[in-house]
Amino acid sequence: MKTGLQLIALFFFLASTLHAQNTGPERRFEAGIVAGFNLSQVDGDDLTGFNKIGVNVGGRVDAILADRWRLSLEMLFAQQGASRHRLDNPASAFDKIRLNLVEAPVMVHFQDWKIQASAGLSYARVINYEIIDFTGEDATESYPLKDNLYSIVLGGTFFFQENLGINVQWSKWLNNLLISDGDEPSPLPGQQSGRFIGRTVTIRGIYMF
Repeated sequence: MKTGLQLIALFFFLASTLHAQNTGPERRFEAGIVAGFNLSQVDGDDLTGFNKIGVNVGGRVDAILADRWRLSLEMLFAQQGASRHRLDNPASAFDKIRLNLVEAPVMVHFQDWKIQASAGLSYARVINYEIIDFTGEDATESYPLKDNLYSIVLGGTFFFQENLGINVQWSKWLNNLLISDGDEPSPLPGQQSGRFIGRTVTIRGIYMF
């Protein structure tokens, strides 16, 4: 957790430096902050619904490519995972999956009027995680997870003002986060498969300086 916060602090410092050096009508970089929440789930745990709520907060730097095109890099602290709902399958072995991540999405943006459409890829590093089984006991050691996570990200932003907007994103993991013994993951108790593939809906505000 401490390392993740240090990386985000360093990112904010670099972003503010870039912004200070690129003021005026010909500037090529813009910096901003993002803050909101994730609604996530994990395919493979036999739980349904985007019931896990977590934070999504950090900084963003945009490179202005053309009038309507931008390339951005974000540095985020994000929480994802899964959480049991009362209507979920009682046979699932899981109650909660909590992931704390440092995430760095690289996105391409196209903006027309006040609407910005975005697509890109994200790399995340798992800082720590916790898995609670259906009995309420800590089962973290029984489910080893990989440190690196890759995702595809699609989204859109509506800007109420030139520098203030609301952003909605959908993302899906590209790799299986669960470590398996062989090439093909084998199902674990309470799983439909031996894979953890997460999906997340993100809702957050964006302020560009």
